[in-house]
Amino acid sequence: MLPAHSIRLAEIDDAIDILDIYNVSIESGISTGHVQKVELSDVLDWLDLATARRPFWVLEIAGQVVAWANADDFHGLPIFSDCAEIGVYVLPTFHRQGIANSLLEHVQIELEKQGTSHLVALIFAENNASLNLFAKHEFQPWGVYPQVAKVNGKQHDIHVLGKMI
Repeated sequence: MLPAHSIRLAEIDDAIDILDIYNVSIESGISTGHVQKVELSDVLDWLDLATARRPFWVLEIAGQVVAWANADDFHGLPIFSDCAEIGVYVLPTFHRQGIANSLLEHVQIELEKQGTSHLVALIFAENNASLNLFAKHEFQPWGVYPQVAKVNGKQHDIHVLGKMI
């Protein structure tokens, strides 16, 4: 059952929580594009570069940030201006409680309000939880980048999931 929670735009004061959640995700080896922990300065840069059109959101339970999501420009090229790449990250102790579902639903609604027409997620083939999450939200398989990701000397496929909203 989904605990009582709130979702809001991230603020600079959330940087340490975002950092902690992301660094735990890196440890799994199948959740992020980073292979080494990022620094607080990296997260501060991310938040500084966030815009109203491509923001960060946090999900709080009892005042604690337990998850975050963001939207980035897809490939950073003008022809893809209506397409956003999204990511969702949740503290492991809060997995399987509906938090990622709630956050992803919120992100989709907010991006659609802003005129985003397409959402894309790049997900490791081994990350069944994320593949299932996005499938539940009607993301379709748009392709596979075979063996493009290298983590700890092992190559991984990356699934491209997408959705028109």
